[in-house]
Amino acid sequence: MAKKRAIIGFKGVALAPVLQDSITAYETGEAVGIQYAGSMSRTPKEVSQELYYDDDLYAQLREVSGDDVEVRFAEIPLDQLAELGLGRYDEETGTLEADFNVTGRTYAFRCVTGTVDGLPMFFNWRVFELTGLRFDNFATRSGSLSVCEVIMSGVFKRPKLAGAAAYAIRQPKDDGTDLAACNAWIAAAETLPKA
Repeated sequence: MAKKRAIIGFKGVALAPVLQDSITAYETGEAVGIQYAGSMSRTPKEVSQELYYDDDLYAQLREVSGDDVEVRFAEIPLDQLAELGLGRYDEETGTLEADFNVTGRTYAFRCVTGTVDGLPMFFNWRVFELTGLRFDNFATRSGSLSVCEVIMSGVFKRPKLAGAAAYAIRQPKDDGTDLAACNAWIAAAETLPKA
């Protein structure tokens, strides 16, 4: 009997910097893993327009340019923010000179989701254009439990390379014998078209 793949968790987020996204090639570097993923919400980013002639609907145009995305993390260590190019980290003082001007920062967004039967699913959205990064949820009372969440917002888009899919999904075998290869796939650099 096949394993049940209903998703019950979200973890293992990794961001790989997109080095090239053009009509001839797509390339990423190796991914930086981020712990403590909380939730991800996606909303289609679309424009629709109705054209009327002689009081009749002549055409209905709908264009989906991607998904608006918001991802919440319990925290992201400062050295990881620096690895992602979002600041300069001084190990000696433990200080991040942050630069959250994220214009032009694009990553491949990869994650692992848990399932009912214990075999995870692996996702790779190839273009995640970061539009914002902020800290949230500070508590004003010492007795009030709160997590200073890090919230990343951005847009999932299709690569410019013709024929390159917007995302890839990897599903391990039911016996789990290829889990190591699936985990390596999340972290690896990617080049399209493949040689």
